[in-house]
Formats: sequence, structure tokens, C-alpha cells
Amino acid sequence: MKNRGHKIKFRGGKDANKMLMRKLASNFLLSGKMSTTKQKAKAAQSIVERLVTKAKTHTQADQNFILRNITDQSTMKILITQIVPQLTQAKNGYTKIVNLGVRQTDGADKARLEWAYPVVSAVEKVKVKKVKQVKEVKTEVIEKTEAKA
Repeated sequence: MKNRGHKIKFRGGKDANKMLMRKLASNFLLSGKMSTTKQKAKAAQSIVERLVTKAKTHTQADQNFILRNITDQSTMKILITQIVPQLTQAKNGYTKIVNLGVRQTDGADKARLEWAYPVVSAVEKVKVKKVKQVKEVKTEVIEKTEAKA
């Protein structure tokens, strides 16, 4: 018996769906979390799970598979060098979907895709440093204005 495969379908057509999934996966790998509709989160989750599993074995065929689904070598390097070493104990289930309720404007079910285990990438560390620097600059400006007054 021929069983039907699970297909990812959205309105844009075959090429647009592929590009949408690539963008969702690469944005999730860079940021570590992503809020979108529930259907897109489920589709992106399956792709991210496959990418992490392939990155763990790290053969040339797996690198080609990752590049086919991400299309950015810097994102692939972040996946292989920073994310995968933090997920070595887990065999599967690297991500989880958290339901956020219904969107007010069109009634779509919203969900957030995030790591099931604590994962910190260098991109997030840079963002945290920038936020701390901005807060320090703001406090310095406030102190200077108070000193002048």
C-alpha cells in the first residue's frame, strides 16, 4: 500500500513554499525563537529537527542537505559550531511549540517555536551585549544631565 507523504502546503505555490521554509528555518536558527502561525511553526519545526539531526553527524552529504535547506554558509557554521554541541545529549525533540492564542486581526492561531533545551548562540550573546551597552550609555547621559542641573 502506498502511503501519502506529509506535504507542506501554503498559498504561494511550490517555489514560494520552499523559500518560506528556508527563511523560517534560518531565522529560527539565528534568533533561537520565532512567533508565527501554528501551521508555519509546525512546518518549520520538522525542518529544523531534520537540520539539527543532520548537523550532528556532520558528513559531506549532510552539509549539502543543510545548505539546500538554509542557503547561507554562515548560518550553517553557527548551527554546526554553536548550536549542535549544546544539544549532544538529546536524541530528538530539539524544539517545542508553545501556543499563544488567537491573533486579533484575522483569527489565526499563533504559536512560538523555541528550543526545548537551553541553547545560547553567539548571535544572542552579541544582542545582549549591545542592549547592555545602550543601557549604560543612557544611564551615563542621565547622570551627566543631572550633574549639570
